[in-house]
Order: sequence, then C-alpha cells, then structure tokens
Amino acid sequence: MSRWPDRRLARWVAFYLAFQRNAPVPETRTVGALNSVVVVIDLETPVRHQVGGSPLAAESPVVGLSTAPLTYTRVGRERGIIVELTPLGARALFGLPLREISNASVGIDDLLGGRARLLREELQEAQESHQRFRILDRWLASVLLDGPELPEPVDRSWRHLTMSGGAVKVDDLARRAGLSRQHLSTRFHREVGLPPKAVGRIARCHHAIRLLTGTNPPPLPRLAASCGYTDQAHLNRDFRLLIGRTPTALLRPGSVTDLHLGSLFSLHPTPLTGTNLEAGRPLL
Repeated sequence: MSRWPDRRLARWVAFYLAFQRNAPVPETRTVGALNSVVVVIDLETPVRHQVGGSPLAAESPVVGLSTAPLTYTRVGRERGIIVELTPLGARALFGLPLREISNASVGIDDLLGGRARLLREELQEAQESHQRFRILDRWLASVLLDGPELPEPVDRSWRHLTMSGGAVKVDDLARRAGLSRQHLSTRFHREVGLPPKAVGRIARCHHAIRLLTGTNPPPLPRLAASCGYTDQAHLNRDFRLLIGRTPTALLRPGSVTDLHLGSLFSLHPTPLTGTNLEAGRPLL
C-alpha cells in the first residue's frame, strides 16, 4: 500500500510505501541508482546480505544517493514502511551533509538513536497501514518543518536537475545561482552527496525509464535521442551502470529491480507503475 505524504511535507518527503513480503528461499534484488534518500523502517526484519560493495545495514537501512545499483539477497519474512526523502528532507531529518551517507547504507538507529526506536514502536502498535502513514505525517512534520535547511542554491539546483530529467547544464545552474561552476559543484556535492553532473545523469536515466514504461513507449533509438543520449549504445551503457540492466533486460519477465523515481516506487516483474507489495497488484 502506498501514499503520498501530507501536502505540508511535499518539499521533504516524496512517497510512503507499506510492504509485507516473504522469501522462504534466498532472493536476489537490485535497487537502481538513487537521486533521493530511501529509509526502510523494518517492523519485521529478514536476513539481508549485500552482494559486493559496502555492507548493507542489517536493520532499517537508510540508503543515500548512489551512482551504482545496490544488489542484495534476502530471506525470510519482512514487513515495514519505505519513506523516500528528498535531499532537503534527509538533511532536515538527519542533520548532516548527505555526502556522509552517499553510496552507502547506514542503520537508522545509528543516525537517529532512540528517536528511531520510539518511532518503530509506535508504528508497530498501529494496526493498519493508513494509521502508520498518519503517524509518519505527524512525526515527520514535527521534525522536518523546523529542521536544518539545504542552502537554497543547492536545493533549487537539485530540483531543476531532477524535474528536467537531467536536461539542465551545470553551467546554467551556476549562472542562475550567481556562483562559479566549481563553487556550486563543491557545495552541491557536500550537501546532496553527489556532484550535480552525477545527479543529472541519474535523472536522465530515470526520465528514460518513465518513457520506456509509459503507455506508448518509443523505440529505443528514439528514446535515446529524446533523452539526450548520443545513441542507443550510450543509453544501454548508462542503464547497465546505473540500474544494473539494459532497457531490454529491465523489461524482461523475472527481472527483479526496485526503482525509486521521486514519486514512484517500481517493482519488477509487476508493471512499473507503483506496486501494492502485500497484494502484488499494480496501484495505478
């Protein structure tokens, strides 16, 4: 079951997703490169092991912005809520520059201490997902609305990059901000966790995924051209590096890939239009 947050939280929180899954045998999953911060609040925790790279936090992982797919195995029953935060929301909640958690997974208890434990206990006491969403709305509003802010030029630049599908050039962002390209890139990298060029590259890939999984997907050569890739080989290469699969492989039945695209959580092999994980049915 999924839901957008309270309207007051729109700048900070992109999406909620309640999930309940069971893997009686080990299952391998891949999470594509992220332009947002994904918080998994475990109410029942399976056994998770990352395949290569940095270790995956064992319980309630917080995954920062990332330039590569994260592949892990899991086994057992899991139940919880995923909260997708914008960089502004993650900065306000955790109170640290996001470079400290980029391309990494950190347990939420390590970042929030006892506050995370109390929140989990309150969520566990609720009986229904919609009640948990209301708890999150209230709890996050109490923390985020008065939390630390991103520098305004950085927040605005991240939004321009993601909303344009990576079409805005870094030089143009710097000019709008009244900063040199180097100054903006340095501040952006520290606060958001990735350089603006990397965020734009991920945004372009995410834009291509939306078009690819829409109602009238264009042929791959036209998709590549419309998204600013030099050719289809360039498109395929970026998909492999950022998502772990080519566009064709991503659409293949049995490809288990989780994609966080701002306001959309996508799961294969069900359609890439938001997924009710408890019932296994598309939401939209």
